[in-house]
Amino acid sequence: MVSLDFSSIKKIDTYINIKREDILDKVSEEMIFEHYGVPIKKGLFCSKLRNDNHPTVALYRSRNGTLLYKDFGSDFCGDCIVYVAALFNVSYHEALKIIANDFGIIKNSKLTINKPQIKYTGTKFQESKETEIQVEIRDFQDYELA
Repeated sequence: MVSLDFSSIKKIDTYINIKREDILDKVSEEMIFEHYGVPIKKGLFCSKLRNDNHPTVALYRSRNGTLLYKDFGSDFCGDCIVYVAALFNVSYHEALKIIANDFGIIKNSKLTINKPQIKYTGTKFQESKETEIQVEIRDFQDYELA
């Protein structure tokens, strides 16, 4: 289980005011995830937030259309900004500043510019049609009735 300890959260700069919308107007959720090492693909992959030897993470779109990172091996689930906050052990607002600085939306000399961890693919994460579950009805077997 991932346990986030906010007592050691790093403070970057209290004078920069940036909002989620300011970033997502210029950069897609997919680009942010890819920049910090998350592949944009269907299916499971290993977590970068913890030691994960078995694929336990998946991306999916929430009902409101937000791309979410869900780790089934822990209780972590969040959008691209929450992911960056966990990755760098910073607050949500500090994660906004890191992302904005890395993508050139703001310039902050106190922040290191993080280079992309994987090459941008330009892939848009699209949900396919709803999952169709099929069943086959049959009579109970004798051992099941017993």
